[in-house]
Parts: sequence; structure tokens; C-alpha cells
Amino acid sequence: MSGQEIRRIYRKAVEEDFPDTITFTLGGRKHQYDKVQWTVRDEKRGLRYGTNPHQRAAMYKPQGSRTGIGNVEWVKWGKDGPSATNIEDGSHGSRIVSYFDKPAVSVMKHLNPSGVAVQLSDEGNAAIYRKAREADPRAAFGSVVVFNSPVDMETAKEIMSTYVEVVYAPDFQRDALPVFEAKKDIRIGKVRKIEDDRNLPPDVVVLDDGSVILEDPYKTRIRSLESLKQLPVPTKMKPSENEYRDLLQAWWVTCEVRSNAIVLWKNGASLAIGTGQQDRVGALENCVEKAHRFGHDLKGSCLGSDGFFPRTDNIETAAAEGVSAIVQPGGSVEDNLVIEACDKNGIAMVLTGERSFRHF
Repeated sequence: MSGQEIRRIYRKAVEEDFPDTITFTLGGRKHQYDKVQWTVRDEKRGLRYGTNPHQRAAMYKPQGSRTGIGNVEWVKWGKDGPSATNIEDGSHGSRIVSYFDKPAVSVMKHLNPSGVAVQLSDEGNAAIYRKAREADPRAAFGSVVVFNSPVDMETAKEIMSTYVEVVYAPDFQRDALPVFEAKKDIRIGKVRKIEDDRNLPPDVVVLDDGSVILEDPYKTRIRSLESLKQLPVPTKMKPSENEYRDLLQAWWVTCEVRSNAIVLWKNGASLAIGTGQQDRVGALENCVEKAHRFGHDLKGSCLGSDGFFPRTDNIETAAAEGVSAIVQPGGSVEDNLVIEACDKNGIAMVLTGERSFRHF
């Protein structure tokens, strides 16, 4: 098979014959879903393929829903439509930016953010996107970019300066859309924020023998500075106002990163994100290595961890980089030693009492 033939499989849609509707019955309550398809050049089109080009796939949305990724409106179609991963990246990116009241951007790659940033003063989406992209510009190549506010022409030009697969936003200004036409394959979708997520069905995990696990959807209860400031601070150092803000934002991002997860954050933007490691200090070392690679100064940064620190080696690694404040669940048998290590290094630490593992 030639290189051209191999490349073609990534652009070709795989036919599927999944049903038009499906119904889950949970405890006597029925959850009904409709297959999602879009009309493109007078034809009904669905997902291009699943996780890989040889996997058939179909997306379903709850009957009656009007918002969220299941209702994406494609304003520019390309590459024969979205793959399952393109949609999943949009979903996880939307979860991240939904925490923020101000304009925010999440640059997604394989269901993890490579960079996240939020407006600090009055900068526009182009500047916010640059901060998110430049956190890890190598990983951002071929990314899915998700905004929580409309995209203007300047932002569209910045997006088009590198290789991006898909852009999702609640809206696009009219002068932005012609900018995207310069690249045939980029897909542009409107996604309206979910207004009410209280009635979502449980998350469903299908195991190798067809068994399933149901669990409640997870979203952190720490949704404001006020709720964060009410949490225990066992260290001698207390977070400053700016540190509290950065800790909250780091925590939000950490909650949506594959565990084990570490996020290093400063002044409204991620400096590095460590994802999916088997050990926590490995996730932190991964973060530090990324930050050094791209020239980010970690002095005065804040650290979010989705699970407790089992040993003080994490604190020693963070202290060596100048991390000034940490947010983590607590609950380790070595919590006292971790607190002592923070005190020794002048680090403030907030304990959430809430673990935020995400295994997707």
C-alpha cells in the first residue's frame, strides 16, 4: 500500500448501520437517544469513523436536547467530517472552558488539554489562544481548539498560523469564517453551552466481556473562589489572592486531565500539564520537563494534583522549581510529612478533600 493510499484512509468515511435511535433503561427510567447526522450537500452524514479508521461509529444525543456537543452545528465541513476523537476532544474541551466565567480556551489533544488559558485583563481570544497553544506548542500540532466565547477574525488568523484539526466555539463572527476557508480540511463547529447538567444519566464504561460499570458523572463541587477559600490550609504559608485564583483555575483543569494528573499554572494560563502517568511524581517530572523544553519559568507558579501526594518527593521536586502554592485532595498517610515539607520550603497548600481522578 502506497503512502497516498494510507493517507486516504484517514479521510474516508466508514459506512455504519447502527440504529437511528437507542434506549437505555436504568432503574425503570428510559433514556432515549437519536443518532446525530448532519446534512452536507443534500446528504446525511455522521461520524467519519470511530477512534481508528477501521472502526464504525455513530454518535447519539438525548432526545430533546438543544445544547452541548451532540448539537454541534458545522459551519465549515472538511476531511469528510469529524472522527469520534474529534468529537470527544470537543466534549472534554467544552467541560474545561465551561468552568470559567471569562473567555477561556482549551487546546485539546487525544482527550487531554495540552494548554489552557483564560482572560486576565482585557486581552482578546487571539492572545488567550496563543497562551494556551504556546504552553506546549509541540503537542498543539493537529489539535482541537475549544472556546467558551465567540471567535473573531484576529483569532481565526492566529488559529490558521499553525495546524489545527477542529475549532469549536459558541459562535463565530462573520469576518472570521472566510479566514478558515484557506484550509480545506479544518472543521469549524458551533457548540452552545449546556445550560443544565443536573439530569444527565450515569457514565457508562463497557468492559471486555460486555459487562458495564455505571457511575455518577463527575464535576468538582469547588466552583468559586469563595468555596476554595473555605477549604483547609494546613501550612504556615497561606495563599495570596492571586495564588487562590491560580489554584482554583489549576484545580478546574486538573479535574479534566487523565489521571495521574498534575497541572502547573500561573497568571491565567497553564505552564505545563502532566497526564496519564502511573505515578504522581512521574506526572510532576513530566510537567517540569515540558516547561523547561519550552522555556517556561515555574517560579511562583501554582500546582494542582488530582490525587494526594503519597510521599514528600513531589514537594521537593516542586520546591526546586519555585512552586509557591499547591492544591490537592489530601488523605495520604504521610500528610503530616507533606505539610512539613511545604513549611520547610515556604509553600502554601490547600486541601480539597475531593479526589478528581478521570480515567475516561
